[in-house]
Amino acid sequence: MAAATLHPGLRVRIAATIACIVVAAVAILTLAVHFLVIQNRIDQQREAANTNLIAAMGIYRSTGFKSFDAELNDPRVPADLRTALTHDGAHGTDISGGQTRVVWAAGRVGDDLLSIRTTFPAVDASVQAVDRALLIAGIGTAIAATIGGALSANGLSRRLRLAARTARGIAATATGTTSSATLLPDNGERSLRAAVGPGEDEVGDLADAVDAMANRLAARLRAEQRITADVAHDLRTPLTGLTTAAALLDDSRPSEMIRDRANAMASLVEELLEIARLDSGVETAQLEWVRVSDVVTRAVQRGVSKGEYPVEALTVRPDADTVTVLTDARRLERVLSNLIRNALQHGQPPIVIEASGGRIVVTDNGQGFGKDFLATGPQRFHRSSASRGGGHGLGLIIASGQASVLGGRLYFDNAPGSGARVTIELPTAPPGQERPPGQQEVDTVRR
Repeated sequence: MAAATLHPGLRVRIAATIACIVVAAVAILTLAVHFLVIQNRIDQQREAANTNLIAAMGIYRSTGFKSFDAELNDPRVPADLRTALTHDGAHGTDISGGQTRVVWAAGRVGDDLLSIRTTFPAVDASVQAVDRALLIAGIGTAIAATIGGALSANGLSRRLRLAARTARGIAATATGTTSSATLLPDNGERSLRAAVGPGEDEVGDLADAVDAMANRLAARLRAEQRITADVAHDLRTPLTGLTTAAALLDDSRPSEMIRDRANAMASLVEELLEIARLDSGVETAQLEWVRVSDVVTRAVQRGVSKGEYPVEALTVRPDADTVTVLTDARRLERVLSNLIRNALQHGQPPIVIEASGGRIVVTDNGQGFGKDFLATGPQRFHRSSASRGGGHGLGLIIASGQASVLGGRLYFDNAPGSGARVTIELPTAPPGQERPPGQQEVDTVRR
Protein backbone atom coordinates (compact mmCIF):
# COMPACT_ATOMS: atom_id res chain seq x y z
CA MET A 1 0.00 0.00 0.00
CA ALA A 2 1.33 3.39 -1.00
CA ALA A 3 2.46 5.76 1.68
CA ALA A 4 0.40 8.89 2.17
CA THR A 5 1.84 12.09 0.70
CA LEU A 6 2.68 14.67 3.34
CA HIS A 7 1.58 18.25 2.58
CA PRO A 8 0.81 21.34 4.64
CA GLY A 9 -2.78 21.74 5.73
CA LEU A 10 -5.08 24.54 4.63
CA ARG A 11 -4.95 26.07 8.11
CA VAL A 12 -1.16 26.28 8.00
CA ARG A 13 -1.17 27.80 4.52
CA ILE A 14 -3.79 30.41 5.43
CA ALA A 15 -1.98 31.34 8.66
CA ALA A 16 1.36 31.55 6.82
CA THR A 17 -0.17 33.74 4.10
CA ILE A 18 -1.73 36.10 6.64
CA ALA A 19 1.55 36.25 8.58
CA CYS A 20 3.53 37.11 5.44
CA ILE A 21 1.05 39.82 4.43
CA VAL A 22 1.02 41.35 7.92
CA VAL A 23 4.82 41.24 8.24
CA ALA A 24 5.20 42.94 4.84
CA ALA A 25 2.60 45.57 5.75
CA VAL A 26 4.22 46.22 9.14
CA ALA A 27 7.67 46.50 7.55
CA ILE A 28 6.44 49.01 4.97
CA LEU A 29 4.56 50.98 7.61
CA THR A 30 7.57 51.00 9.95
CA LEU A 31 9.88 52.29 7.23
CA ALA A 32 7.37 54.92 6.17
CA VAL A 33 6.88 56.18 9.74
CA HIS A 34 10.65 56.09 10.35
CA PHE A 35 11.38 58.34 7.38
CA LEU A 36 8.43 60.61 8.16
CA VAL A 37 9.74 61.13 11.70
CA ILE A 38 13.22 61.95 10.37
CA GLN A 39 11.76 64.34 7.80
CA ASN A 40 9.68 66.02 10.48
CA ARG A 41 12.82 66.44 12.60
CA ILE A 42 14.65 67.99 9.66
CA ASP A 43 11.79 70.38 8.99
CA GLN A 44 11.78 71.43 12.64
CA GLN A 45 15.53 72.13 12.57
CA ARG A 46 15.18 74.08 9.33
CA GLU A 47 12.36 76.18 10.79
CA ALA A 48 14.31 76.86 13.98
CA ALA A 49 17.42 77.93 12.03
CA ASN A 50 15.41 80.20 9.74
CA THR A 51 13.65 81.82 12.75
CA ASN A 52 17.01 82.50 14.47
CA LEU A 53 18.45 83.93 11.24
CA ILE A 54 15.60 86.41 10.77
CA ALA A 55 16.01 87.57 14.35
CA ALA A 56 19.80 87.87 13.94
CA MET A 57 19.39 89.86 10.68
CA GLY A 58 17.08 92.35 12.41
CA ILE A 59 19.49 92.84 15.32
CA TYR A 60 22.48 93.22 12.99
CA ARG A 61 20.66 95.70 10.78
CA SER A 62 19.65 97.78 13.80
CA THR A 63 22.74 97.61 15.99
CA GLY A 64 25.50 96.08 13.90
CA PHE A 65 25.95 93.35 16.48
CA LYS A 66 25.94 89.62 15.66
CA SER A 67 23.66 87.35 17.71
CA PHE A 68 22.51 83.70 17.78
CA ASP A 69 26.11 82.64 16.94
CA ALA A 70 25.77 84.25 13.52
CA GLU A 71 28.84 84.68 11.32
CA LEU A 72 29.48 87.43 8.81
CA ASN A 73 30.56 86.48 5.28
CA ASP A 74 31.52 82.92 6.33
CA PRO A 75 33.34 81.27 3.39
CA ARG A 76 31.90 77.84 4.33
CA VAL A 77 28.38 78.86 3.30
CA PRO A 78 27.36 76.46 0.47
CA ALA A 79 27.88 78.00 -2.94
CA ASP A 80 24.34 77.26 -4.10
CA LEU A 81 22.86 79.07 -1.10
CA ARG A 82 25.27 82.03 -1.50
CA THR A 83 24.43 82.34 -5.19
CA ALA A 84 20.67 82.27 -4.52
CA LEU A 85 20.86 85.27 -2.10
CA THR A 86 21.40 88.20 -4.48
CA HIS A 87 19.53 91.14 -2.95
CA ASP A 88 19.18 92.81 0.45
CA GLY A 89 16.82 91.00 2.82
CA ALA A 90 16.93 87.71 0.93
CA HIS A 91 17.41 84.67 3.15
CA GLY A 92 17.23 80.85 2.88
CA THR A 93 18.40 77.54 4.29
CA ASP A 94 20.41 74.53 3.12
CA ILE A 95 20.64 71.08 4.71
CA SER A 96 23.23 68.41 3.92
CA GLY A 97 24.85 65.38 5.49
CA GLY A 98 23.89 61.82 6.43
CA GLN A 99 23.73 60.53 9.99
CA THR A 100 24.73 64.01 11.14
CA ARG A 101 22.92 66.79 9.29
CA VAL A 102 24.34 70.33 8.76
CA VAL A 103 21.85 73.21 8.58
CA TRP A 104 22.91 76.55 7.02
CA ALA A 105 20.66 79.56 7.35
CA ALA A 106 21.92 82.68 5.53
CA GLY A 107 20.56 86.14 4.60
CA ARG A 108 21.69 89.39 2.93
CA VAL A 109 21.99 92.50 5.05
CA GLY A 110 23.17 95.12 2.60
CA ASP A 111 26.35 93.79 1.02
CA ASP A 112 27.07 91.43 3.94
CA LEU A 113 26.02 87.76 4.18
CA LEU A 114 24.92 86.80 7.67
CA SER A 115 24.81 83.03 8.35
CA ILE A 116 24.08 80.59 11.15
CA ARG A 117 25.43 76.99 11.09
CA THR A 118 23.97 74.21 13.27
CA THR A 119 24.34 70.42 13.30
CA PHE A 120 22.08 67.65 14.62
CA PRO A 121 21.89 63.81 14.40
CA ALA A 122 19.25 62.58 11.95
CA VAL A 123 18.34 59.70 14.29
CA ASP A 124 18.27 60.66 17.92
CA ALA A 125 16.80 59.04 21.01
CA SER A 126 13.27 60.10 20.14
CA VAL A 127 13.47 58.54 16.67
CA GLN A 128 14.93 55.36 18.16
CA ALA A 129 12.09 55.25 20.67
CA VAL A 130 9.55 55.53 17.85
CA ASP A 131 11.35 52.74 15.94
CA ARG A 132 11.29 50.45 18.99
CA ALA A 133 7.61 51.12 19.55
CA LEU A 134 6.86 50.37 15.89
CA LEU A 135 8.93 47.17 16.00
CA ILE A 136 7.21 45.88 19.15
CA ALA A 137 3.78 46.79 17.80
CA GLY A 138 4.61 45.16 14.45
CA ILE A 139 5.76 41.90 16.03
CA GLY A 140 2.70 41.81 18.27
CA THR A 141 0.43 42.54 15.31
CA ALA A 142 2.03 39.81 13.21
CA ILE A 143 1.69 37.24 16.01
CA ALA A 144 -1.91 38.25 16.73
CA ALA A 145 -2.79 38.18 13.02
CA THR A 146 -1.18 34.77 12.59
CA ILE A 147 -3.03 33.32 15.56
CA GLY A 148 -6.28 34.95 14.45
CA GLY A 149 -5.82 33.64 10.91
CA ALA A 150 -5.10 30.15 12.17
CA LEU A 151 -8.16 30.19 14.41
CA SER A 152 -10.42 31.53 11.68
CA ALA A 153 -9.07 28.97 9.21
CA ASN A 154 -9.36 26.15 11.74
CA GLY A 155 -13.12 25.87 11.35
CA LEU A 156 -12.90 25.79 7.55
CA SER A 157 -10.00 23.33 7.62
CA ARG A 158 -11.79 21.07 10.11
CA ARG A 159 -14.96 21.00 8.04
CA LEU A 160 -13.04 20.22 4.88
CA ARG A 161 -11.11 17.43 6.63
CA LEU A 162 -14.36 15.93 7.90
CA ALA A 163 -15.84 16.17 4.40
CA ALA A 164 -12.78 14.50 2.87
CA ARG A 165 -12.77 11.71 5.47
CA THR A 166 -16.48 11.09 4.96
CA ALA A 167 -16.06 11.09 1.17
CA ARG A 168 -13.20 8.59 1.45
CA GLY A 169 -15.40 6.39 3.64
CA ILE A 170 -18.18 6.54 1.08
CA ALA A 171 -15.76 5.72 -1.72
CA ALA A 172 -14.30 2.80 0.27
CA THR A 173 -17.81 1.45 0.86
CA ALA A 174 -18.63 1.73 -2.82
CA THR A 175 -15.43 0.15 -4.10
CA GLY A 176 -14.05 -1.93 -1.25
CA THR A 177 -17.02 -4.25 -0.67
CA THR A 178 -20.10 -5.46 -2.46
CA SER A 179 -22.40 -3.88 0.12
CA SER A 180 -22.56 -0.65 -1.82
CA ALA A 181 -26.22 -0.21 -0.96
CA THR A 182 -25.00 1.32 2.29
CA LEU A 183 -23.27 4.10 0.39
CA LEU A 184 -25.41 6.68 2.16
CA PRO A 185 -27.69 5.46 4.94
CA ASP A 186 -31.15 6.94 5.18
CA ASN A 187 -30.35 8.50 8.55
CA GLY A 188 -27.66 10.67 6.90
CA GLU A 189 -24.92 9.78 9.39
CA ARG A 190 -22.42 9.39 6.59
CA SER A 191 -23.52 12.41 4.55
CA LEU A 192 -21.10 15.24 3.97
CA ARG A 193 -23.68 17.77 5.16
CA ALA A 194 -23.87 16.03 8.53
CA ALA A 195 -20.07 16.02 8.67
CA VAL A 196 -19.48 19.69 7.83
CA GLY A 197 -22.41 21.09 9.82
CA PRO A 198 -25.30 23.40 8.97
CA GLY A 199 -23.23 26.40 7.81
CA GLU A 200 -24.57 28.17 4.72
CA ASP A 201 -21.34 28.78 2.83
CA GLU A 202 -19.25 27.35 -0.01
CA VAL A 203 -18.31 24.27 2.02
CA GLY A 204 -21.97 23.60 2.78
CA ASP A 205 -22.87 24.04 -0.91
CA LEU A 206 -20.14 21.59 -1.87
CA ALA A 207 -21.35 19.09 0.73
CA ASP A 208 -24.93 19.35 -0.54
CA ALA A 209 -23.80 18.82 -4.13
CA VAL A 210 -21.68 15.79 -3.24
CA ASP A 211 -24.49 14.33 -1.10
CA ALA A 212 -26.95 14.74 -3.96
CA MET A 213 -24.55 13.00 -6.33
CA ALA A 214 -23.84 10.21 -3.83
CA ASN A 215 -27.55 9.68 -3.20
CA ARG A 216 -28.22 9.35 -6.91
CA LEU A 217 -25.35 6.88 -7.24
CA ALA A 218 -26.57 4.96 -4.19
CA ALA A 219 -30.08 4.75 -5.64
CA ARG A 220 -28.65 3.50 -8.89
CA LEU A 221 -26.54 0.89 -7.12
CA ARG A 222 -29.48 -0.27 -5.01
CA ALA A 223 -31.58 -0.59 -8.15
CA GLU A 224 -28.81 -2.64 -9.77
CA GLN A 225 -28.59 -4.88 -6.71
CA ARG A 226 -32.35 -5.40 -6.64
CA ILE A 227 -32.29 -6.35 -10.32
CA THR A 228 -29.46 -8.79 -9.64
CA ALA A 229 -31.34 -10.43 -6.78
CA ASP A 230 -34.68 -10.50 -8.64
CA VAL A 231 -33.20 -11.95 -11.81
CA ALA A 232 -31.29 -14.60 -9.86
CA HIS A 233 -34.40 -15.62 -7.90
CA ASP A 234 -36.58 -15.69 -11.01
CA LEU A 235 -34.05 -17.80 -12.92
CA ARG A 236 -33.37 -20.27 -10.14
CA THR A 237 -36.64 -22.25 -10.44
CA PRO A 238 -36.63 -22.75 -14.24
CA LEU A 239 -32.91 -23.50 -14.19
CA THR A 240 -33.41 -26.15 -11.55
CA GLY A 241 -35.94 -27.85 -13.84
CA LEU A 242 -33.66 -27.40 -16.84
CA THR A 243 -30.72 -28.94 -15.02
CA THR A 244 -32.86 -31.88 -13.87
CA ALA A 245 -34.19 -32.43 -17.40
CA ALA A 246 -30.69 -32.20 -18.88
CA ALA A 247 -29.50 -34.89 -16.48
CA LEU A 248 -32.09 -37.28 -17.99
CA LEU A 249 -30.75 -36.94 -21.53
CA ASP A 250 -28.58 -39.57 -23.17
CA ASP A 251 -24.80 -39.42 -23.32
CA SER A 252 -24.56 -37.90 -26.79
CA ARG A 253 -22.39 -34.90 -27.53
CA PRO A 254 -25.36 -32.46 -27.88
CA SER A 255 -26.75 -33.69 -24.55
CA GLU A 256 -23.37 -33.20 -22.90
CA MET A 257 -23.22 -29.63 -24.23
CA ILE A 258 -26.72 -28.91 -22.90
CA ARG A 259 -25.83 -30.27 -19.47
CA ASP A 260 -22.61 -28.26 -19.44
CA ARG A 261 -24.38 -24.98 -20.33
CA ALA A 262 -27.20 -25.68 -17.88
CA ASN A 263 -24.71 -26.30 -15.09
CA ALA A 264 -22.80 -23.13 -16.04
CA MET A 265 -26.02 -21.13 -15.94
CA ALA A 266 -26.98 -22.62 -12.59
CA SER A 267 -23.52 -21.75 -11.21
CA LEU A 268 -23.91 -18.16 -12.45
CA VAL A 269 -27.31 -17.86 -10.78
CA GLU A 270 -25.90 -19.17 -7.50
CA GLU A 271 -23.14 -16.56 -7.72
CA LEU A 272 -25.70 -13.83 -8.32
CA LEU A 273 -27.70 -15.01 -5.32
CA GLU A 274 -24.57 -14.98 -3.18
CA ILE A 275 -23.80 -11.43 -4.32
CA ALA A 276 -27.37 -10.43 -3.48
CA ARG A 277 -26.97 -11.83 0.04
CA LEU A 278 -23.69 -9.97 0.48
CA ASP A 279 -25.31 -6.77 -0.78
CA SER A 280 -28.14 -7.09 1.71
CA GLY A 281 -25.68 -7.28 4.62
CA VAL A 282 -27.32 -10.34 6.18
CA GLU A 283 -24.18 -12.48 6.02
CA THR A 284 -22.38 -12.93 9.34
CA ALA A 285 -19.14 -14.73 10.11
CA GLN A 286 -18.94 -17.74 12.45
CA LEU A 287 -15.62 -16.94 14.12
CA GLU A 288 -13.25 -19.54 15.47
CA TRP A 289 -9.54 -19.84 16.21
CA VAL A 290 -7.68 -21.36 13.24
CA ARG A 291 -4.25 -21.44 11.69
CA VAL A 292 -4.46 -19.78 8.30
CA SER A 293 -1.85 -22.16 6.86
CA ASP A 294 -4.10 -25.12 7.80
CA VAL A 295 -7.07 -23.51 6.06
CA VAL A 296 -5.00 -22.95 2.92
CA THR A 297 -3.65 -26.49 2.83
CA ARG A 298 -7.04 -28.12 3.34
CA ALA A 299 -8.82 -25.79 0.89
CA VAL A 300 -6.31 -26.71 -1.82
CA GLN A 301 -6.57 -30.43 -1.02
CA ARG A 302 -10.37 -30.26 -1.16
CA GLY A 303 -10.33 -28.41 -4.50
CA VAL A 304 -7.89 -30.91 -6.00
CA SER A 305 -9.92 -33.88 -4.78
CA LYS A 306 -13.07 -32.41 -6.36
CA GLY A 307 -11.29 -31.80 -9.64
CA GLU A 308 -11.69 -28.03 -9.47
CA TYR A 309 -8.02 -27.46 -10.27
CA PRO A 310 -5.04 -29.70 -11.09
CA VAL A 311 -2.55 -30.34 -8.32
CA GLU A 312 0.46 -29.72 -10.61
CA ALA A 313 -0.74 -26.13 -11.25
CA LEU A 314 -0.52 -25.11 -7.57
CA THR A 315 2.40 -24.42 -5.26
CA VAL A 316 1.47 -24.00 -1.60
CA ARG A 317 3.92 -22.36 0.81
CA PRO A 318 2.33 -22.46 4.26
CA ASP A 319 4.06 -20.80 7.18
CA ALA A 320 5.42 -23.16 9.78
CA ASP A 321 4.57 -20.92 12.74
CA THR A 322 1.69 -21.60 15.09
CA VAL A 323 0.02 -18.17 14.92
CA THR A 324 -3.77 -18.42 15.00
CA VAL A 325 -6.40 -15.93 13.94
CA LEU A 326 -10.06 -15.48 14.79
CA THR A 327 -11.95 -15.95 11.51
CA ASP A 328 -14.57 -17.99 9.66
CA ALA A 329 -12.68 -20.86 8.04
CA ARG A 330 -15.53 -21.75 5.66
CA ARG A 331 -15.76 -18.26 4.25
CA LEU A 332 -11.99 -17.99 4.07
CA GLU A 333 -11.91 -21.19 2.00
CA ARG A 334 -14.57 -19.69 -0.26
CA VAL A 335 -12.44 -16.58 -0.82
CA LEU A 336 -9.34 -18.64 -1.50
CA SER A 337 -11.04 -21.03 -3.94
CA ASN A 338 -12.44 -18.09 -5.94
CA LEU A 339 -8.99 -16.52 -6.16
CA ILE A 340 -7.41 -19.81 -7.27
CA ARG A 341 -10.05 -20.38 -9.95
CA ASN A 342 -9.67 -16.80 -11.18
CA ALA A 343 -5.88 -17.20 -11.36
CA LEU A 344 -6.18 -20.46 -13.31
CA GLN A 345 -8.78 -19.04 -15.68
CA HIS A 346 -7.14 -15.70 -16.44
CA GLY A 347 -3.47 -16.29 -15.58
CA GLN A 348 -0.94 -19.05 -16.08
CA PRO A 349 0.35 -21.75 -13.71
CA PRO A 350 2.02 -22.32 -11.42
CA ILE A 351 -0.23 -20.56 -8.95
CA VAL A 352 1.77 -19.78 -5.81
CA ILE A 353 -0.16 -19.57 -2.52
CA GLU A 354 1.72 -18.20 0.49
CA ALA A 355 0.24 -18.12 3.99
CA SER A 356 1.74 -16.30 6.95
CA GLY A 357 -0.06 -15.19 10.09
CA GLY A 358 -3.20 -13.34 9.00
CA ARG A 359 -2.13 -12.90 5.39
CA ILE A 360 -2.57 -15.05 2.29
CA VAL A 361 -0.97 -14.12 -1.04
CA VAL A 362 -2.09 -15.73 -4.31
CA THR A 363 0.21 -15.07 -7.29
CA ASP A 364 -0.04 -16.40 -10.84
CA ASN A 365 2.42 -16.22 -13.74
CA GLY A 366 0.21 -14.56 -16.32
CA GLN A 367 0.26 -11.05 -17.75
CA GLY A 368 -1.01 -9.43 -14.56
CA PHE A 369 -3.91 -7.12 -13.92
CA GLY A 370 -4.59 -4.32 -16.37
CA LYS A 371 -4.25 -0.64 -15.42
CA ASP A 372 -8.01 -0.13 -15.55
CA PHE A 373 -8.61 -2.99 -13.13
CA LEU A 374 -5.93 -1.79 -10.70
CA ALA A 375 -7.49 1.68 -10.76
CA THR A 376 -11.08 0.58 -10.04
CA GLY A 377 -10.87 -2.95 -8.60
CA PRO A 378 -13.30 -5.75 -9.56
CA GLN A 379 -16.56 -4.53 -11.08
CA ARG A 380 -19.64 -6.68 -11.48
CA PHE A 381 -20.68 -7.39 -15.08
CA HIS A 382 -17.66 -5.49 -16.34
CA ARG A 383 -15.62 -7.19 -19.01
CA SER A 384 -12.65 -5.41 -20.52
CA SER A 385 -10.78 -6.56 -23.59
CA ALA A 386 -7.61 -5.22 -22.00
CA SER A 387 -7.95 -7.41 -18.94
CA ARG A 388 -6.64 -10.89 -18.57
CA GLY A 389 -8.77 -13.48 -20.28
CA GLY A 390 -11.34 -10.88 -21.42
CA GLY A 391 -12.73 -10.11 -17.93
CA HIS A 392 -12.85 -11.07 -14.26
CA GLY A 393 -16.41 -12.34 -13.88
CA LEU A 394 -18.08 -12.42 -10.47
CA GLY A 395 -15.53 -14.52 -8.60
CA LEU A 396 -13.48 -11.56 -7.40
CA ILE A 397 -16.63 -9.65 -6.45
CA ILE A 398 -17.70 -12.56 -4.24
CA ALA A 399 -14.20 -12.92 -2.81
CA SER A 400 -14.13 -9.21 -1.89
CA GLY A 401 -17.57 -9.45 -0.30
CA GLN A 402 -16.72 -12.54 1.74
CA ALA A 403 -13.45 -10.95 2.87
CA SER A 404 -15.44 -7.93 4.01
CA VAL A 405 -17.75 -10.19 6.06
CA LEU A 406 -14.61 -11.53 7.75
CA GLY A 407 -13.54 -7.97 8.53
CA GLY A 408 -10.63 -8.29 6.10
CA ARG A 409 -9.81 -6.88 2.72
CA LEU A 410 -8.36 -7.89 -0.64
CA TYR A 411 -5.50 -5.97 -2.24
CA PHE A 412 -4.83 -6.31 -5.97
CA ASP A 413 -1.49 -5.62 -7.63
CA ASN A 414 1.10 -7.19 -9.93
CA ALA A 415 4.07 -9.08 -8.53
CA PRO A 416 7.50 -7.87 -9.72
CA GLY A 417 8.54 -9.98 -12.71
CA SER A 418 5.46 -12.17 -12.39
CA GLY A 419 1.71 -11.98 -12.90
CA ALA A 420 -1.29 -10.86 -10.91
CA ARG A 421 -1.11 -10.89 -7.13
CA VAL A 422 -4.00 -10.82 -4.67
CA THR A 423 -3.37 -10.39 -0.95
CA ILE A 424 -5.94 -11.38 1.68
CA GLU A 425 -5.47 -9.33 4.84
CA LEU A 426 -7.37 -10.73 7.83
CA PRO A 427 -7.98 -8.58 10.91
CA THR A 428 -6.31 -9.22 14.22
CA ALA A 429 -8.45 -10.36 17.11
CA PRO A 430 -10.41 -7.55 18.77
CA PRO A 431 -9.29 -6.50 22.29
CA GLY A 432 -10.35 -9.00 24.90
CA GLN A 433 -10.68 -11.86 22.39
CA GLU A 434 -7.06 -12.91 22.16
CA ARG A 435 -6.67 -16.66 22.22
CA PRO A 436 -5.69 -17.84 25.70
CA PRO A 437 -2.27 -19.56 25.89
CA GLY A 438 -2.44 -23.32 25.39
CA GLN A 439 -5.93 -23.33 23.84
CA GLN A 440 -6.18 -25.74 20.91
CA GLU A 441 -7.24 -24.35 17.56
CA VAL A 442 -10.47 -25.61 16.01
CA ASP A 443 -10.14 -28.44 13.51
CA THR A 444 -10.95 -26.77 10.20
CA VAL A 445 -11.56 -29.95 8.18
CA ARG A 446 -15.00 -29.83 6.58
CA ARG A 447 -16.20 -33.34 5.70
